[in-house]
Amino acid sequence: MAKWKAVRVKQELVEEVEKEVEKSDYKGLSEFVSDAIQHRLQTLAKQRVSEYLERDKIIEHLQSQAQLLYTPKHIWAQMTPQGNVELGITDYFQIQLKEIVNIRTDMIGEKVSKDEPFGVVESWWFTFDLYSPLNGKIISINKEVIENPFMLNANPSLWIVKIQPEDAEISSWMNSLLSLQQYQKLAAKPRAQLEGQLQW
Repeated sequence: MAKWKAVRVKQELVEEVEKEVEKSDYKGLSEFVSDAIQHRLQTLAKQRVSEYLERDKIIEHLQSQAQLLYTPKHIWAQMTPQGNVELGITDYFQIQLKEIVNIRTDMIGEKVSKDEPFGVVESWWFTFDLYSPLNGKIISINKEVIENPFMLNANPSLWIVKIQPEDAEISSWMNSLLSLQQYQKLAAKPRAQLEGQLQW
């Protein structure tokens, strides 16, 4: 745009703004401009709310992952404030299964043993035993997940069972588990390591 045209457009814009100011309760042009800028910033902020919420969701997910411990058999474990332990399956494992269609676990009150199955997860093609990382007993089962296992396809961070550790296991069970970084290194190894644990 030619310089003289740009100047003319600016002059016309200022004149229009001055007319609006005269018709409104604004005391002057500067107050009008200040209010317009504030309104624009509020509009931009509202437009980015979903972006902010999604970013916060990702941060919260990463923070929760960092608090989890992992087993080489793709189970995550987290201690509750009451001293019990929630168990679920890892993101990596869910991706390998592709689509979970069924979950079966032992009943509430049944004892579980370290490195022994406490349940089974099924996809369309195979089943996989879920191994407990500690000795104890099942005190709660996530009925929502059992009744609708497809939820884990979208959110594998949901817990499946809650274990009450044996007295001797209250803190010692954590020593044999992996941090997030250690588990990620394990998951980066050839997929054959996982296939060897699947039941066709």
